[in-house]
Amino acid sequence: MSKPLLILENVNVDYGNAPILRDITMVVKPGEIVGVVGESGSGKSTAIYATLGILGKGGKVVNGTITYDGRDLKNMAPEAKRALRGSELSLIAQDPVTSFHPIRKIRSELYELVSAHGGMTRQQAEEEMLRAMEKISLRDGQRILSHYAFELSGGMCQRTSIAMAMVLKPRILFADEPTSALDVTVQKQVVEEMMKIRDDSGTAIFMVSHNMGVVAHMSDYIYVMLSGRIMECGSKDDIIHRTAHPYTKNLISVIPRMNAPAPRGVSLREPDRNVAGYCPFRQNCDCKSPDCGDKVPPIREISPGHYVRCHCV
Repeated sequence: MSKPLLILENVNVDYGNAPILRDITMVVKPGEIVGVVGESGSGKSTAIYATLGILGKGGKVVNGTITYDGRDLKNMAPEAKRALRGSELSLIAQDPVTSFHPIRKIRSELYELVSAHGGMTRQQAEEEMLRAMEKISLRDGQRILSHYAFELSGGMCQRTSIAMAMVLKPRILFADEPTSALDVTVQKQVVEEMMKIRDDSGTAIFMVSHNMGVVAHMSDYIYVMLSGRIMECGSKDDIIHRTAHPYTKNLISVIPRMNAPAPRGVSLREPDRNVAGYCPFRQNCDCKSPDCGDKVPPIREISPGHYVRCHCV
């Protein structure tokens, strides 16, 4: 068993007085692809931002620990944490165009990256960037480096951001909805390219998405989130083939399948956003336990490595 590279343990995050994450425990091992799936607003991206220390105004980790390679990220000095971001911990932002500076060319941003983290000349960085671009099917690298982000297509911009994230060979690549703004053809390319990065370099990937199909295809281990809590987690086989939570079953039911009728979608009432006091899925669940409206179910292990938060399972 490999030693965990990243551990979030009992993490709570608030924005102002609003609870966003509650009791989040996640583990990422070296070379592992971890997928976090759930509907919009479930807190998936907040887990990434909390880990990287970029929650923004009003956001705060109010409880729990975040440990990277034995180091306490939560209480690490800002300068030390900034040194890790971009070098050992890289982010692929949800919107690839706005993640780049609007009036600086891609080459200029690359030079800023290596200047901030050192250890590489501009020429070396450009050569490494071109190699990374070639690996993910961007064969006109010099032309792309001379462009502004808004001059590139969405798919090309996304792949450029992936290449730049890999220049310094990070140990963990955080991907925030990396396929959400792409058409299905480019989605397939990006998914394959990210998996190839893991296979070639051993980089772990922590990916959040509302697309259960993408997560099911890529991930070794999956966390299913709703209203700021983990509702189920386990290996890909556990989540896809031994599904326990009714919310997870709903997410899986809308994955398109070959030679099967088109999924009709799932009609659900808006989940309770107050994450305290009761099960957040209670309004959409057939479970009749009286506990559902009185207390949040504890998360418990139902088989080795497979956990579920439900009174009725």
